[in-house]
Amino acid sequence: FFGSAVCQVLLRAWPLCCLSAAARTHLTGGMLWQQCQGADMATTLGGLSSLPLASAARLTASESAAIRGLAERRRFLLIEGAITDVKSEAGYMACTRFLESIDHAAQVFCLRPASRSYRASFTANYKALFPDGNRHYRVDVLEASIDQQFDIWVNGQKFELDSNAVTCAKALQNAWAQLLAVLDRWACREVCQHNRDEVCAALSDLDTAWAAFEERYITALITIEEEARQLVVSAVDWERKACREDPRVAPASPEAIEAERRLLDCVAYLNSIANQRGKGRDDLRSDILDAARAVLRNESGSDTDPITRGQEAARILADDVLGSYLALRSYMRKVSHCLEQVDPHLCNNVGLVAKLVDYEESWEVAARWVRDTKMLHAVCDVFAEIRDAERLAPELSTMIEDCDVELFMVLPRLVVLCFLSDPLARRTELVRSLLPHRFGPPGATALMKVDPELKALYSLYKKTAKLLGATSGRGRGAEMARSAIVRQAVLGEGGNELADRSGEAQVSVRDLLRSVETWSLELQRHCPEDWNQCCAVLVRCLAGGGSDRSSAPKKTGKFQV
Repeated sequence: FFGSAVCQVLLRAWPLCCLSAAARTHLTGGMLWQQCQGADMATTLGGLSSLPLASAARLTASESAAIRGLAERRRFLLIEGAITDVKSEAGYMACTRFLESIDHAAQVFCLRPASRSYRASFTANYKALFPDGNRHYRVDVLEASIDQQFDIWVNGQKFELDSNAVTCAKALQNAWAQLLAVLDRWACREVCQHNRDEVCAALSDLDTAWAAFEERYITALITIEEEARQLVVSAVDWERKACREDPRVAPASPEAIEAERRLLDCVAYLNSIANQRGKGRDDLRSDILDAARAVLRNESGSDTDPITRGQEAARILADDVLGSYLALRSYMRKVSHCLEQVDPHLCNNVGLVAKLVDYEESWEVAARWVRDTKMLHAVCDVFAEIRDAERLAPELSTMIEDCDVELFMVLPRLVVLCFLSDPLARRTELVRSLLPHRFGPPGATALMKVDPELKALYSLYKKTAKLLGATSGRGRGAEMARSAIVRQAVLGEGGNELADRSGEAQVSVRDLLRSVETWSLELQRHCPEDWNQCCAVLVRCLAGGGSDRSSAPKKTGKFQV
């Protein structure tokens, strides 16, 4: 098949071990090789008597050292059955060192790496791992071929590698087993029996199989990662199309309205997948944003007007919604310039998860306390009553400012007293939502079909207020009675607000506050999650909202994906 001149060139250029299997076959089957087997080899090949033949080739000192090092590293591999352990820390480290020795040995034997031109199409992340055409053996690639579990789950979605990747994985494992077998035989032989060709062939076959599997496996991973990032890509696209005017104002054009709706759908789905720190809710949609915008449009009002009383609380809650929405949109704009840095496992992106946690917390609160108009009016009414209590008992302001632990004992007492002071006011809806079993069906008047124990508590409150008003010795008896009860509820047993009142009035106040304490415990314990959320809403509003979620632009630190 090969001409005589071609064979001479091949033999001059490479030792036989460096030729392909096909070339070796043709050479050994040809007349030229038969002549080379003769006694006068130098005459036949024109003075090439110094050319080392494969079967008689001697290892150089560096080659011997490389093989010894490779065989030594092979001894430290952890093998379970016929499978190399790469999952334990010790197994992983042993395999890493063995792969380094394989690469070193291949270089010492002057074996050319299999073509890795496919790496030119890798994404930036994988080009960092595989920067050039050298071998760059990695344990995780070998591990993938060992496991051969090619069902890959990302963000709750199942992806499967194609059959070609599976075939290449099996071929790599066969080549790996063959190399280990060669090294085991090498370790058992005398030096004079060492076969150079056998080692070179095993190293070359492993490299060829490795490159074939690496190409298909990494290419498949890139495809999976791109698909996994599509949700973020879609959110970025819809954010770009959404209106970027004042966020307090709803978009006007149908296109902008649709873009914002689709953006919020993407955010809700993103939250369900990536927000593992929270609940991962996917039902927080555009109606919550619409309700927050409506509050901010109508935020002007007077605290003496029962309809707009306590609007400061409504504004704070609405600002939280707008602030988290703006933060998410800002994230989408920034991440659009570095999408390749987004981890396909979306829950691993610290910056994204932080924005989603803030979004879920503020929108979940708004879903209950802003979107429902009755609940919004109720919380505003209670907020305004507690502000009045601060005026009557300045110690309460200090508790709120310091977020003192005692505040969380006082707040439920004040909520119960707010209800008792005017059961027909809007605040009743808040108490009804926390203690639904104590009230009649929705729509019933507060004192109609109400639990008898609650009626008894109301009667005790009215009796105590009457006694305090009658013994105050001053005008505005009802107001002074309310002030005394509130101050005593805030100060607790340490208060001395009743020293100048009659004995009967003091006994009545103690009885009332003892009963209020019982109801305040029920308020907290009937549904702890609901009370905790209500308490958090009141504390946030009373503390002035803070600036961490304000819809005003803020300077931020280094961007985190």
